[in-house]
Amino acid sequence: MRTKSGNKDRDIANAAIKVFARDGFHGARITRVAEEAGVATGSVYLYFKNKESILHHLFFEIWQRIRDQFMGVVSRTDITPREKLEELVDRIFALFSRNPSLALVFVNEQHHLVREGTAEFMKYYEDFLKLTEDVIRDGVKKGQFRKDVDARVFSNFVFGGMRQLLQHWARSQKEFPLNSIRQGIRIIAIQGILKTPTT
Repeated sequence: MRTKSGNKDRDIANAAIKVFARDGFHGARITRVAEEAGVATGSVYLYFKNKESILHHLFFEIWQRIRDQFMGVVSRTDITPREKLEELVDRIFALFSRNPSLALVFVNEQHHLVREGTAEFMKYYEDFLKLTEDVIRDGVKKGQFRKDVDARVFSNFVFGGMRQLLQHWARSQKEFPLNSIRQGIRIIAIQGILKTPTT
């Protein structure tokens, strides 16, 4: 009987990222994931029930990490709401900057899990959006952001734009350099809600 050993679960998850990015979730096969990971097909099933469970695992880890990192940023008292939003943008892009395949999976496959209604990561995703809204409301309260900013609309708008831009970057890094995207979001979105926009 085969037993679990080493970091094979991590190797399999990393291989799945490459296969899902290349073939799409629906086109991916466990045999291809196993081949990419350098393990027998049966070994994959020691760690994951099927390819859907791998996708759940990936998104659970992504959103838990994003939520936890941003929670640490939000709790800081030495930076302004604007700086917190800038830190949020930086951290999300940093997460994907070394792994365009992960960015493609993140952008292309989340809707599948949400549609199925079984996404365990949704708690972290909703926590993240709420934290972002709290930062916006805090900035309004402190007179740093415009009073007419809708925190929920802003959070969804900015995050939706970031997802779209991540997809473009992952597909064409020369045409959509990450630093330019990051600066563009800061200028268009964050400066746009400041009570007195900077020039």
